[in-house]
Amino acid sequence: MAAAAAALCGCTTTDDAKCPLASALVDTASLTPLARGLPAYTVQVNKVDADCDISKTDHTVQSSLNIDFIAARSGAGGAAEYNVPYFVAVTLGNRIISKHLYTAHFSFDAGQTTAQFQESQDSPTIHMEKGKHPYDYAVLVGFQLTREQLEYNRTVGRYPK
Repeated sequence: MAAAAAALCGCTTTDDAKCPLASALVDTASLTPLARGLPAYTVQVNKVDADCDISKTDHTVQSSLNIDFIAARSGAGGAAEYNVPYFVAVTLGNRIISKHLYTAHFSFDAGQTTAQFQESQDSPTIHMEKGKHPYDYAVLVGFQLTREQLEYNRTVGRYPK
């Protein structure tokens, strides 16, 4: 009876099996800015965790994301700070429903060659189309790359072509 009451009042859930898939988009999961033709550092989306709230009364889904990043540089240089642009996009099949840009800030301490950091974001509210379920949608995270950076990833990334 409690479950029926919850369904009628439009309560929310965090049942991961019903939530939109959340993951990094492979071709954009790495960013390697070049300085004088050499990589200054590399930063990657290491992991994307999500949970969601589903409203049955207004047919919406809101996902909360925790995005883990890891950055590396080859030399143990001085302290340095960087800002990197990344996006959170919602897709349905091969259609992009929405895309929002963010900036992550991270730093290396003097002598440090790796840095780990985390960002938390809420995905845009998904207004489910008629007949669609939350798990029909995907929430994708990646770096906002230039065409040259994207080509670089495709040739030397995790999945070279």
